[in-house]
Amino acid sequence: MINKRTRSFAALLAASALILSSACSSGNNNENGGNSTSAPVDSNTPSESSTPAANIDPLGKYDPPIEVSVVGTTGSNVLFAEGESIDDNIMTKKYLEILGIQFKNEWVSDASQSLEKLNLAINTNNIPDISKVDLNQLSRMINQDQVADLTEAYETYASPLLRKSMEYGGGAGFAPAKKDGKIYGMPVPNDYYENVAIMYIRKDWLEKLGLQPPKTIDELYEVAKAFSERDPDGNGKADTYGIALDNALGMAFDGVSSAYKAYRATWVKDDSGQLVYGSIQPEMKEALAKLQDLYAAKAIDQEFGAKDWGKTADDVGAGKGGIYFGAFWQPLYPLSTTMSHTPDSDWNAYPIPVSADGSLMPKRPNNVFSWMVASKDMEHPEALIKSMNLWAEMWIEGGQYNDLFYKDIQGSPQYAGKEIHQYAKPYFFDDPGKNMVIGGQFKEAAAKDDGSLVTHPDGVWKWNAYKKNEPNGWAYYKYLLESEGVLAQYGDSFVHESYLGAPTETMTKRQASLNKLELETFTKIIMGKADISEFDKFASDWKSLGGDDITKEVNAWASAQQ
Repeated sequence: MINKRTRSFAALLAASALILSSACSSGNNNENGGNSTSAPVDSNTPSESSTPAANIDPLGKYDPPIEVSVVGTTGSNVLFAEGESIDDNIMTKKYLEILGIQFKNEWVSDASQSLEKLNLAINTNNIPDISKVDLNQLSRMINQDQVADLTEAYETYASPLLRKSMEYGGGAGFAPAKKDGKIYGMPVPNDYYENVAIMYIRKDWLEKLGLQPPKTIDELYEVAKAFSERDPDGNGKADTYGIALDNALGMAFDGVSSAYKAYRATWVKDDSGQLVYGSIQPEMKEALAKLQDLYAAKAIDQEFGAKDWGKTADDVGAGKGGIYFGAFWQPLYPLSTTMSHTPDSDWNAYPIPVSADGSLMPKRPNNVFSWMVASKDMEHPEALIKSMNLWAEMWIEGGQYNDLFYKDIQGSPQYAGKEIHQYAKPYFFDDPGKNMVIGGQFKEAAAKDDGSLVTHPDGVWKWNAYKKNEPNGWAYYKYLLESEGVLAQYGDSFVHESYLGAPTETMTKRQASLNKLELETFTKIIMGKADISEFDKFASDWKSLGGDDITKEVNAWASAQQ
C-alpha cells in the first residue's frame, strides 16, 4: 500500500513537471473571483445510470479464448507467489477462466524504463493491443490515429460498476481522451481526493508546548515558529522545524496559498468567466509574501531548497518536522515512520488554514494521471472494457466477484504482502469514492466500538488490522477516520482545474521552461533571495515567454466546450 501510494504521488510530481495544466474538473462560478468549485458533467459522457446494451453480457466469455497483448512492469516491490510470474499468475488465470482473455506481455521492463520503451513503441507504431499512457502519449496517439474509437464499446459493454468509477465527479477524466465527441481512452482513476492537502501536526508536540491546533495562517505561524524554537522533542538541540516543505513546492505550498485563494499551477476562472493561470494572479503574490515571512522566522525547514520529496519524508520520519501537509493516505507514509523513530509520537489530521473570510477553499488536483488505450489494429477493442468490468466486479463494493478477490485471493496467505491488486488486467484502477465510504463506516464503528458497521470489503480487513494492532493498523485508523473526516469537512468547496484538455501547441513547446521559471522564482522569493517584487517580473516574463499564447489556447478550448 505504501509503495502504491508513494508511486501515485511520484507520478503526480512527474506529471506536474511535464505540464502544470493537468486535467481536472471545473464547474460553476462562485464568489471567489469566479473560481470553479464543482466538477462538470460532460454532456458527451454517458451518465452513471447508463447500463450495458440490452442482451449484452458485460462479462461475456470469448470462446475460443482470444489473446491480448499488454506491457508488463517490474520493480523492487513486485512480488509473486511461489510458482507464479508476471506472465502466469492468479490474476492472468482468472481473466482467462472468466472472460476467455489470455493476456500476453509484449515486453516486460523495469518501472524506471517503461516510459522510454513505450515512447519508442509509439514512435515506431509498434504498440501492444492495450497500453497505459500518460497525457502526452495519449494526445500523440490520438493525433497520430494509432488508437481505437472506444465510444461504442463503452456504450455497449460497460457495466454499472465500471461506469460508477469512470464517471465519478462528472466524468472529467474522459475529457483529454475525447476528440470530436468520441472516446479514445479509458481513464485510470485514483481516489477522487488523492492529492487534496490535509494538515498533519505532531499532537505530542502541541501538548508538550501547550499549543492549540492552528486554524488561521497567523496561528499556523505561531505554532510552526514554536516547533522550531522551543525544543519540542526535548533533546536540548535546535534540530526541529515547523513546516516540512520540499523543493518541488508540493502540498505545503498549496496548504498555505489556499488561505489566500491562490492556486499554483491551476487554470481557474476569473470574474468574466475567462480561464487564467493561478500562479500569476495577485493572490499568489500575497501567499508568497507570507511564505517568505514563515521562512524568515525559521518556521519552514531552512534547507527545503535542497531536499526532494523523499528526503523531506525521511526527515519527517526521523522526527525533525512537526507540520506536514499531505494527502489522506500519508499516515501510511511517511507519518507512520515517525513512530518507529519516536514510539510515543503521534500525529493528528486537521483542515488547512482558513481564508481571511473564514472559508475553506482547498485545491483539488486531478485524480486521473493516465489512460488505457486500445490499438487501432486490435481485433476486439471491447476486450478492454470487459477486462475493466471484471476488475470493477472484484475491487468495487457490491461486485459479484468481491469474495473472489478479497477472500480467495487477497485474503489468502499465499498472496499476503504481494500487493496483488497491482495485477488487475489490463492495469489497476481505483474506485474514486471508496475511501470516503469506508471513512464514514470507520467513524460510525469507532463511535459505537462495533466493527460490524464496517461492511466495505476493503475496510473490513483494515479495521481488523487496527483492532489487532497489526502493522499499519494505526495508519489505517488515522487516514480512514481522521483524514477522511477532514475531507468531509471540506465538503464540495474545492477549486478544480478548469482546463481539461490535452497539451496545447504552445504548452508542448514552452511549458517546461515556464515551469522552471516559476519554480526557481518562487523558491528564491520564499528563501528571501529575491524581493517579493520579483513576482511582478515573473508574471510579466511568464506572459511574454509563451503564457499569453497558452492562455489564448486554453480559452479557445473552453469556448469549444460550450
